Amino acid sequence: EPSSFLQDAVLAIHRRNGGTLRELDLNLRLLDPALGLDSLDLAEIMASIEKEFGRSPFESPTPPRTWEDVRRILL
Repeated sequence: EPSSFLQDAVLAIHRRNGGTLRELDLNLRLLDPALGLDSLDLAEIMASIEKEFGRSPFESPTPPRTWEDVRRILL
């Protein structure tokens, strides 16, 4: 299920960076300041998504802007 994978992947890096969120709001932008992610963190998450699902969300005709966009692309 993409939602749980995304939550686990994003929150693991968020917490590694000192964040304290317990749940991922899928409506947040990919690099929303609330997540404390930088572009390298995003690249790491996208690499794990590609490994898990066999495709990159950025190969979509419409690039994702939010985590909900990523989830929908992976469905």
